[in-house]
Amino acid sequence: MSAAKKVLLAVYAVLVAIVIVQGDSTAGVWSLRLLSILVIVHLIETAVYYNLCKAAGGSLGKHLLNVFLFGVLHVSELKAAQANKS
Repeated sequence: MSAAKKVLLAVYAVLVAIVIVQGDSTAGVWSLRLLSILVIVHLIETAVYYNLCKAAGGSLGKHLLNVFLFGVLHVSELKAAQANKS
C-alpha cells in the first residue's frame, strides 16, 4: 500500500472520529458533510472505472473497493500496471 493511500485512510479515520466524538458540533457536522460528499464522488468513480477494474484482472471486488476508498490513486496504479503489460 502506497504512502498516499495510508495518509488517505488516516484522514478518513480522523473524519469519522470527529463525527463520532463531536457529532453535534460544527466540526462534526462538516466532517459528516465531507464524508458524504466523498462517498458520492467515489461511488461515481467506481461506476465510471468499472470496466477498467474488470479489465485489470484479479479480484474485481478488490479493485472496486480500492477505487471506492482511494479513487484516482488506485485508478492511476491500474493504468500504470496496464501500460506495463503492453
